[in-house]
Amino acid sequence: MTAQTVELSTDLRAQVVDIVNEELELEDGELTEDEHFIDDYESDSLTLITVVSRIEKELGFVIPKEDLESLVTLRALLTAVETCAARNV
Repeated sequence: MTAQTVELSTDLRAQVVDIVNEELELEDGELTEDEHFIDDYESDSLTLITVVSRIEKELGFVIPKEDLESLVTLRALLTAVETCAARNV
């Protein structure tokens, strides 16, 4: 069974991107959907936990802890947020 998702609004998507950019200390336009946060942006697991914590606190989503290891690209993170948004619909 695949998780149901909803497409994020442009505003919500931008908020997620802003959080990632701030925590990974990236300039606008540097972040791509498929580059690996740790391998390509030289981030670490603590930074990724901070990203998820900020998304949960600022955007009101709860991302399951068992999903954390797989959230290593923007695409994966956006999919997780879409899944959370679908649960809240």
